[in-house]
Amino acid sequence: MESLEKYRSQEFDWALGINRVSLRLLGIWPADQDESSKSLLTVSRIPLMVLVIFGGLFLPQMWALALIIEQLPLAIDNLMTSCPAFTSCIKLFFIWRSKTILQPVIESVLQDYLRPKSEWEELTMRREASKGRLITIADYSLMTICCVGFIILPTLGFHVRIVNNVTDYASYGNRALLVQSYYPYDYYESPAFELTNLVQLTAAFFVGMTVAIPDDYFCALMFHVSGQFEILGLQIENLMGKDDAKEGVDWSLLGSFVERHVHLNRMVATLEKSFEFLIAAQILLVTVMVCCMGVQVLRTLNGAGEKPSPFQILTLSGTVFYLLLHTFVDCFVSESLTSRSSEIFFKIYSCRWCALPWNKVRCLLPMMLAAKTPRQIRAGRIMPLSLATYCSIVKSTTGYISMLVAVSGR
Repeated sequence: MESLEKYRSQEFDWALGINRVSLRLLGIWPADQDESSKSLLTVSRIPLMVLVIFGGLFLPQMWALALIIEQLPLAIDNLMTSCPAFTSCIKLFFIWRSKTILQPVIESVLQDYLRPKSEWEELTMRREASKGRLITIADYSLMTICCVGFIILPTLGFHVRIVNNVTDYASYGNRALLVQSYYPYDYYESPAFELTNLVQLTAAFFVGMTVAIPDDYFCALMFHVSGQFEILGLQIENLMGKDDAKEGVDWSLLGSFVERHVHLNRMVATLEKSFEFLIAAQILLVTVMVCCMGVQVLRTLNGAGEKPSPFQILTLSGTVFYLLLHTFVDCFVSESLTSRSSEIFFKIYSCRWCALPWNKVRCLLPMMLAAKTPRQIRAGRIMPLSLATYCSIVKSTTGYISMLVAVSGR
């Protein structure tokens, strides 16, 4: 028995182990909140990250934007880095606010792995956990590549941004900060330059962590809940498909199925409450990045403005592709949840529920009424996440690009 529980606990560690390490790095793993509530460093880790990003990166970039606002290529170059910084502050705030809200969800996931299960249930849970784990590993790998292009290579002289003579002092030659920014002091004198560059490097590293970690955490939990809806639907289908007279059906399970369905719906509501504004911020980031990059590329092809380097185009194009893929995964997991939750209604309706006694049917009716409305995650409590929504975002973004190109060509 102990070995079996140890194996199931290891399965939980395998499914969410990477996410747990990442969230503990941020100090917001829900299961640790009780033990670490007295640690000042853990409690203040997220506020310190927000302070570094907002004060050390975003505000100086906004000051620089005010200086070059009339020069479209420089303004676009500024927005490509200031928008991720601002979005990261939003995401950090909401994930920090939700660190205790998600504690019942994590406990529920752990209990799902520890409870006795049939072989096909274990296979279903492992399949869904494999999806979340694969996405997390791939996402962290792509983010590492993007960080190399944005953070590491500029320190070696390969700048992603456009070096200009407004926010960068021309007398210092190739000596430029990581991002386009302006500070109220002589930030090109040593050691002020080295310290300022270090702050920007630290803030950029925090931005990279913020872009990847919360969304992968969301995907892992969503895949698990989606798998639990699938398991519940198959359990109902197997029970309702049996012959009561021949197989001795245990109809007492119907009550537990109703309770399980209510529990899963509450988990979805908790996930939506915790991640709705994070996903909305992610969509905002993707829209701005794709618009800016699209305008920059089209202006380059038309021979207008300052031509960016091939390294800059390659790095920013890869980053935009990464963000589009990120948003696609968020919409995909929500679409999967919608499909699995709505299947329960059809599985119940297609069985012989109308031939059952009333005392059994009344257990199914509330579940049918609840399952008739599919569970869905809404970004910002407005936009439902689905593949259709993703296509609409991409379509709208291309329209914004056309408008910006027309305006900039006047």
